[in-house]
Amino acid sequence: MDFREQQDLARRQTRILVGLYVLLLIVAAAAVGGLVWLALTLGEQAQANQPGAVSSLPTDATWQAVAWAAGLTGGGILLVTLFRWFTRSDGAKVAQSLGGRELTGAGETNLSPAERQYLNVVDEMAIAAALPRPRVFVLDREAGINAFAAGTKPENAAVAVTQGALDNLSRDELAGVVAHEFGHIANSDIKLSVRVAAMVFGFTFLFFVARWWFHVGVGPGRRDARLRIAMLVGAAAIALVGLLTVFFGRILQAAVSRQREFLADASAVQFTRYPDGLKSAFEKLKGGASSRVESDAAAEMNHAFLFRAGGARLFDTHPPLDERIRRLEGQPSP
Repeated sequence: MDFREQQDLARRQTRILVGLYVLLLIVAAAAVGGLVWLALTLGEQAQANQPGAVSSLPTDATWQAVAWAAGLTGGGILLVTLFRWFTRSDGAKVAQSLGGRELTGAGETNLSPAERQYLNVVDEMAIAAALPRPRVFVLDREAGINAFAAGTKPENAAVAVTQGALDNLSRDELAGVVAHEFGHIANSDIKLSVRVAAMVFGFTFLFFVARWWFHVGVGPGRRDARLRIAMLVGAAAIALVGLLTVFFGRILQAAVSRQREFLADASAVQFTRYPDGLKSAFEKLKGGASSRVESDAAAEMNHAFLFRAGGARLFDTHPPLDERIRRLEGQPSP
């Protein structure tokens, strides 16, 4: 399979995975609506069982409340998602949050030879990818070999490499790594990654809904034990829905990220026309070189880095190095 076929395959698989995300959002909103219907139905029954009481909530009003609950839940998740999106859109701010130092090359006389080489490589890859030059950063305090791209469009994109990458990679290896990051920019991978990460974060809104239900259930005025129990069970159920959506959302996030890593690897070959550079960088990591990033903010950006070691397979945002090397060599997957 050549790199263009790999690009097409990764794009098709990504469309399927993003569709599953939308389905997960609909399921979450429908589940909350169903729980509201159940609680209101139990409340009607509890009131109807009291002497001389009649149902205080017509059926139409019940369905209206269900629709409002589902709509507000979906809307709340989307609002939280949008908030996360806007706070992660600017590549330079993301790089700075990880301790990045910007290199401009304009009037900077104290750059090391490795930093000048890095700037030259970035310029070359910008030409090869037909993209504007992104803002360039180095993570001075990071000794591991790693890199990432950030920003939701080429105009606000940033590329960063660790000091360990500058110290330990050859020029060809560095070019392969930087080309991989340009692949993320060219394929709108960063925009997709930020969107998907924001959607996973958006599902945490369900925990706030569950907390509100809990306080309503135990609050004053809830004299009917059956209704109170229904509210508490509903709160627990909503929390469970939130837990499950975040759980499956993280699985899908990791799956999307793995496909985009393959796509960026293929794009790096397209830009450099030399797969051995990136392959050699992978082999250094496979041989025991560290890719660890020490910054406290790095955990949130795991999906964006070139390498990530460890983690459960389901939640691993990066494919195994052996598989990435195999694809760069043009070998079929086992």
